[in-house]
Amino acid sequence: MSTDFQNYPDLLEIKTAIKKFKANGWPVFDGSENIEDFAKKITDQITSEIGIFPNFLNILKPHQFPFKIFRVRELGTISNKELFTEHSYPPPYLTKFGRCNFPHHPVFYCSNNPITALVEVARETNWRDKQFCISVWKIIDSDNDLIFESFLNSSLHPNNSFAIIPQALQGRIQEPFENKLSEDKRLALIEFLKYVDSEFINDQNYTLSASIAHRRLYANHNLGTDILMYPSTQSQRQTINMAIKPNFVDNCMQVLRFYIVTLKDYDSNNGVFKISISQYGYVENNTILWRNAKEGDYTRAFKEDFAAFISQDEVPEVLQT
Repeated sequence: MSTDFQNYPDLLEIKTAIKKFKANGWPVFDGSENIEDFAKKITDQITSEIGIFPNFLNILKPHQFPFKIFRVRELGTISNKELFTEHSYPPPYLTKFGRCNFPHHPVFYCSNNPITALVEVARETNWRDKQFCISVWKIIDSDNDLIFESFLNSSLHPNNSFAIIPQALQGRIQEPFENKLSEDKRLALIEFLKYVDSEFINDQNYTLSASIAHRRLYANHNLGTDILMYPSTQSQRQTINMAIKPNFVDNCMQVLRFYIVTLKDYDSNNGVFKISISQYGYVENNTILWRNAKEGDYTRAFKEDFAAFISQDEVPEVLQT
């Protein structure tokens, strides 16, 4: 790969290319064009200026990605909450355009933070006094590899605990190229990654972000990305979102628990939130068993799932049903 980068642009050339990208903008997807052709058009626009469009993958074992994964759906949009599939990614025929996907090409949107997952869905509606279902998932431990990629080389909030990822990437950016990049080209590559990652999260019509994500998550080779991570704008970039490949969800993930909640209050500036809970569900013999929050001891599971986000003596208000 280092040979491919012998002609990689220097820092001045990258800055010039970025100015050109900003001036020209990106094609807009109108729904009529072939998705593969459209994504290639975006890639070609980039490579015509800089020669190669690099992406940096991390190959991990499941135990190296130890986070719980939270996904949220508005309860009123769920037809049958007894089915696992209702809590997973949507079927293709219901899949709309999103930051990381084209129509009819679903991905599993989620977060390692349950409140981030909740407000990302709640923002699309008048959320006060509506009910949402938070599902808790895990990656099944195995000897199989997972491929992780991040788009975090942008301005993150100082409280974002994942800021270590772009710092580590910049520290080892020479490794794939056998340490043969000049210092100027190393800085040029970092500059390009910062630009692309900022564009990814600032893209208002999803033209660029969906094209890049599709290139990764729907890759036609066996080194496609399984888990793609990017900052959450709803939390002022204090936390992260993830988009996960559907086949990875089906083969490598398991749903554990469910909470039916109402978001009472949320301050995106400081992350303070207030929720009430009416039901919780757990899986037993492939059946979701639902219980009213006032029945049984749901608080132990709640504190385990929300441990990083609440004090240990804090439990949500129980909403009477």
